[in-house]
Amino acid sequence: MATIVDGKKRIPFMRGMLVSHLIQRGFDHQDAYEIADAVRGALSKRKELPKKEIVGIVGEILEAGYGDHQLGDLLFWEQAPRSVTVDRKSGTRPFSKELLSHSIQASGLPPDRSYLVAKEIETRLIDERRELVSHQELEEMAIRTLAERHGQTYADRYLVWRTWADLEKPLIILIGGASGVGKTSLAVSLANVLDIPSVVATDDIRQIMRLTLAREFMPAIHTSSYMVWSEVGIDDNAGIDPVIAGFREQSKVLAVGIQAILSRHVEENASVIIDGVHLLPGFYDLTPYREQAFITPVCLALADRDAYEERFARRAAEAPARTVHQYVSHLDEILKVQSDIVDWCANEDIPVIDPDSVEDVTSAAVMVVMEQLQEQEEVRKILAPPGKKKGRKKGS
Repeated sequence: MATIVDGKKRIPFMRGMLVSHLIQRGFDHQDAYEIADAVRGALSKRKELPKKEIVGIVGEILEAGYGDHQLGDLLFWEQAPRSVTVDRKSGTRPFSKELLSHSIQASGLPPDRSYLVAKEIETRLIDERRELVSHQELEEMAIRTLAERHGQTYADRYLVWRTWADLEKPLIILIGGASGVGKTSLAVSLANVLDIPSVVATDDIRQIMRLTLAREFMPAIHTSSYMVWSEVGIDDNAGIDPVIAGFREQSKVLAVGIQAILSRHVEENASVIIDGVHLLPGFYDLTPYREQAFITPVCLALADRDAYEERFARRAAEAPARTVHQYVSHLDEILKVQSDIVDWCANEDIPVIDPDSVEDVTSAAVMVVMEQLQEQEEVRKILAPPGKKKGRKKGS
């Protein structure tokens, strides 16, 4: 049996130690055993060898078959810490690559790639035999790794998100779009990624108003956004399509409820995501909240008619109460509403995302939100103070 000479220490080579080391770094059991067998074979005629040489042998075998894998320091005979503790202002907690991965998604990186970044950081901490790491140092490691693996833009977006956490202002995200484009799904997913506790749909506001305002008194809120024209008998008026005129009438009524939701969350300093077809920029006033909150609007729109039909089919399969026919039979009207929404967004410079044209719609929306946050004066001041290099004002 070969002996590893590490300074004054003499450690017998044991295949199990190397297997365990490799498994901790993400190799599956079979690969780990095959690598360890290859190393044992290379050492079969050796009685002892220095640390540098055994590391070189293991590194060559790994490089030959697994060159793209993060290898670490390869000191497999040294016991790695059983756990790493993160030191935060609020106390300590065990390191979790799942929690770190969740945080990294705020850079706009999809979940699978965020997890790989977190895993790489975990491996680095283990290789460095770290038992304690500060929360700020962990953030800095995430920023460096993002820059190295995915480019400075992702690192900057992550830094923007961590910077926003230092500011005592609510984040209000407005997700507009016609029926069936995926607004609610995006709102829930985005709330999870950005840790926003409240999600409100304009359809919920409409439902509350329906319960308090009778159809005879306010008919515009008692039907779908694309069918208001038939409910209230809107005719072609001043060249405006009746479908669009009816939709705008409903949006105008609901703007009162949207304004109330905005006011409440700003007063309570609470972040919120509002999604809905009724978020037409000109129908509610954001001016009173600009100094007290970060407001980031985004819109979803499907460019392809067939994509709409496919989405409605999936929607019906997931929620049988929403039949395909209910939407497909009114697709022309829905597309008119979408066209009007997109025109409003173009006039107000609101970003429009086609869910079918991006790899991951949540990641695309995160990018939009972070880029809008990056333009906020308070964030710019922290990221680039006068006369200083870009950096954080303080740890979070």
